[in-house]
Amino acid sequence: MREKALSHKPITLLAVAAGAMSLVACPANSLLESGQPVAKAPASVTSECAADLSWLNSSTLPTEVPGNKTICNLEQFMWQSMLALVQPTSDPNLLQFETWMPSYGIFIKDGTPTPWGQEPPTSCTTNTKSPAAGGKTPRLYTDIVKQAGSDQPLIDLNGELVYYSMTVNQSAYSMITSCQLYQANCAGPLKPGNKGIDLITKYPNLAYPDTAVELKTSWMVLDAAAVASGRYYVVPGLIQFKDSPCRQVSLGLTGMHIVSKTPSFPAMIWATFEHRNNAPDCSNTSAAPPLGGAWNFYNPACTGCTTNTYQPATPAQVCRMHPQGDSAVGTFPGGVDCNVDPNQFACQDKTRTMLAESTLAINAINISVQALIKANPGRINGVWANYELVGNVWTTNGVTPPYLQAQQGSLSAANTSMETFVQNGVPAVSNPYNCFSCHNMAGPTEGQNLPPAGLSHLFDEVQMPGGCTNGALPTACSPYIGGN
Repeated sequence: MREKALSHKPITLLAVAAGAMSLVACPANSLLESGQPVAKAPASVTSECAADLSWLNSSTLPTEVPGNKTICNLEQFMWQSMLALVQPTSDPNLLQFETWMPSYGIFIKDGTPTPWGQEPPTSCTTNTKSPAAGGKTPRLYTDIVKQAGSDQPLIDLNGELVYYSMTVNQSAYSMITSCQLYQANCAGPLKPGNKGIDLITKYPNLAYPDTAVELKTSWMVLDAAAVASGRYYVVPGLIQFKDSPCRQVSLGLTGMHIVSKTPSFPAMIWATFEHRNNAPDCSNTSAAPPLGGAWNFYNPACTGCTTNTYQPATPAQVCRMHPQGDSAVGTFPGGVDCNVDPNQFACQDKTRTMLAESTLAINAINISVQALIKANPGRINGVWANYELVGNVWTTNGVTPPYLQAQQGSLSAANTSMETFVQNGVPAVSNPYNCFSCHNMAGPTEGQNLPPAGLSHLFDEVQMPGGCTNGALPTACSPYIGGN
């Protein structure tokens, strides 16, 4: 197996004259807008964003954001989605999200993708896949160890790599396989640097169906004491680093991205959840882990450690730079905060008020969900109270491409277990930095937009050559090509 990386060249989308949108490389000052008033402290914002008791034992994924699609409604939608995904299936050893198709079952070198509902093959020998304690057969949660954006691995305090998994629901799977986007010619520019069909010209509206969902999860290797602590959702898993033999280990869930498409949000809704003991806020590193025990990725005894910086073969010292994804809180890139440049987008009055509302809604819904879980142990596994929503971003009125001024929610959303080293962006990309900084439909050349399907970076995994030899997507793809 090869050491896989999840990465993509980040750019930022800016609005230009007459409401048109173009894709431009993101210079250090590209997020600034001239002529805007100096930022003031946002007006008082309150939130009573509550969860619903019915979510605790419902496996039905919501298909649209409820109500008036307020910030609170978006946070409610994603927590309801999270709780639906962790419900048991007819097989008591599997949760709903564990039945979804992993990327390695779709993007293969030859043959055809694994049929839906079947376990995809791995490079591990069969004798390593015997059922472990608890009855669950290990699954190759992945050989992916490099993070998106930084192309670097996260090493935990025990010196173990953190592993990542990507899966899709049946709606997304059906679209990918019906359009044969697992083959290079069909995927065309959806895979960076690839040739094939000119999807930009021929199929500019190619998109996931409205019920499509992608998941990305992060897992740390647990020792017996961590498993026994009850703080983590634990699975027996298989991990593989490069060409080394597979290891059967206990894996603890440390993070989950949920990316959902609905009729009102064609640019999708990008939410991220974390284990509550992952890391402290950078502004309060002396804080005790909320669940007791130790932080997963922060060592308070290492007073000389540099935070959020990758160092080879060294445990990372991680803290959260922008709590709840609030761009106006925390350290800005290069120290250019609102005092230095009050005109930048994150510092404008309207933006700061929106960010404050987002932060309050996230905190309120987390408190509400955790209280419901603890008060109703018969409805759901209590371990899910140990996880929290840390960011959620979308576009106003479903705008695509997702240019900066259309973005709403946690404009600096980042997961400390998945975007550890790029919480403040990457070179040439400044504050705010979030999922849309990379998942932006950027085409191969400046000024080109990929079809909406290009919001997903799953197509980076395309390995199989050929396909679509007649220069067109298959007829089965017709439901997904829109008005092309």
